[in-house]
Amino acid sequence: MERVEKKILEKNKRRLISVVLATYNEKENLSKLVPTIEKIFRDEKERLEIIVVDDNSPDGTANIARKMNKKYHNVKLLLRPRKMGPGSAHYDGYKFSKGDIVVGMDVDLSHNPHDILRFVKKIDEGFDLVISSRFIKGGEYEVKTFQTFRKKTFSFFGNILINLLSGIPIHDFTNSLRAIRREVIDNIKTESRGNSFFIEFIIKASRKGYRITEIPIVFKDRVSGKSKLNVEKQSFITLRDLFKFLFAK
Repeated sequence: MERVEKKILEKNKRRLISVVLATYNEKENLSKLVPTIEKIFRDEKERLEIIVVDDNSPDGTANIARKMNKKYHNVKLLLRPRKMGPGSAHYDGYKFSKGDIVVGMDVDLSHNPHDILRFVKKIDEGFDLVISSRFIKGGEYEVKTFQTFRKKTFSFFGNILINLLSGIPIHDFTNSLRAIRREVIDNIKTESRGNSFFIEFIIKASRKGYRITEIPIVFKDRVSGKSKLNVEKQSFITLRDLFKFLFAK
């Protein structure tokens, strides 16, 4: 009996890592990604929870999340009533999560789930916010289609502009793969619920004096499913929101 209680106590002392996944019609990709993340953490001395924030996907993505929870018992579904976008999904997922460290990432397999532990390690080195970058040495933005080339071009020059105007030495403000210490999430309030949320979060974290770093990643082109991003429209919204963030008190 004492041995069982000791094991429970040791488990409860281990910190919790939350992985936030924003989904809309990602049934196939979620079916592949969740087992991979579970396998990565199987031998780690960390507790894991996976938060699936689903925008009421008509393809049954939410049912896949429920199925995964029955198997692994640590997959939590946050089901939203309609399509509200990845920015607000990550915001809601951050707030809904319970982890000491929260890792957000794409579900379309563009992000390598094996990078999660690299980001957690950087938090352990003393950083509060670890950003992934496709545009620093060692980083790569894989291009296989003209549509992806357009997205990369808009993203590359857009991030240069954000870097120059904000004065923050980050080269990839718009990538969702990042690790965040719980304290940062609890102490930052954002207004944007669109994709500009990712930029606003970095700007406000920087202004509060949190330690921020970035590490290179290889960003793979989407394997299955369709991108939901309208690059022209999103670029205009991002530029508008950026000036609002920069001149906000």
